[in-house]
Amino acid sequence: MKKAQYLLLLFSLIFNQSLCAQSIDEINQKTGKSLLKNKEFRAVSIGIYKDGEFYIHHFGMLPTNEAPDNSTRYELGSVTKVFAGYIVAQAVLEGKIELNEDIRAYLANDYPNLSFEGTPITIRDLLTHTAGLPQSLNPAITEAYNQLQPNTPQLVYELEKEYSKELFLEALHHVELTQKPGTNYLYSNAGAELMGYIISSVYSKPVNELIDEYILKENNMTHTSIETSESVAEGFWMNNQEISELSSNLLWSASSGLKSTLPDMMNFIAFNLSSTRVIEESHRLLYEKKTRWMGYFWNIWKDKHGTSFNHHGGTTGTQNWLYVFPKYDLGISIFVNHSGPKTAQKLNKAVKAILKELN
Repeated sequence: MKKAQYLLLLFSLIFNQSLCAQSIDEINQKTGKSLLKNKEFRAVSIGIYKDGEFYIHHFGMLPTNEAPDNSTRYELGSVTKVFAGYIVAQAVLEGKIELNEDIRAYLANDYPNLSFEGTPITIRDLLTHTAGLPQSLNPAITEAYNQLQPNTPQLVYELEKEYSKELFLEALHHVELTQKPGTNYLYSNAGAELMGYIISSVYSKPVNELIDEYILKENNMTHTSIETSESVAEGFWMNNQEISELSSNLLWSASSGLKSTLPDMMNFIAFNLSSTRVIEESHRLLYEKKTRWMGYFWNIWKDKHGTSFNHHGGTTGTQNWLYVFPKYDLGISIFVNHSGPKTAQKLNKAVKAILKELN
């Protein structure tokens, strides 16, 4: 009798696991097909990590007339920031960086302008986008994105290609803060690049080598990198029919620059669902004000789904969103080879729909 009960229980567990996997696959496929109804979305890739298993599906066609698959590498855009944030968390735990330290302690030149009424910018401020720095230290790049014109991809590509580390550090001398650092959230790629300069200085290694050493090699992310000879999925800007130029980030690659595949992103999600000291530090709440919570570049959210972590990334040809829900041992990574002012909203809506059906 006991043996029969055991076999029945075992069969029930196996059946339920199979049913759960089938259900997640169906949700994934339903979401992808729904996103493809947007005529500007040509290729969509969705990965769901749940309880140690990956559920990956690809939809549509790439400009090469090939369907995306598990070897397709997409630009991560600003999702690169959470990789850099992990390196900063590592540096904090190693005592190489102090969160509340004046950033000028880590800069080679004098920057008396990087304080407001005696309050300096700190490492914490850079990580939480509360330093008061502009989105870019190159006003032409900011203007190009704000104009939302058909020629924006080519213009941004040319501007980024010519913008060097030396020009960045020179422009930093001319920043004028208008508010006390640490007060208000103001998203800044410039702040993330400055953080990249600092961590590369304290480790005496480029950011890409640090990401490779501390994250990629540890998590079998063999198809993720900043510089690559492998092909990268191309995409489209707004209503353009021409393919956008891929990003040409020549700074420290802490705000953007990584390319990755969905299987690698599933490994990264699994990594962020682990309970190592550095992961816990990188997820630590560093800034809280009204509806804005920030960790080490992670956006943090608290609701009925527990404390979750997310980040959006976009270039002129690709957008993606990464979500991690520790309460459910769940993570979602979603890519589309299109970039426009409403793309992020549509991806976020799709993720919320997945979350609702899974819970």
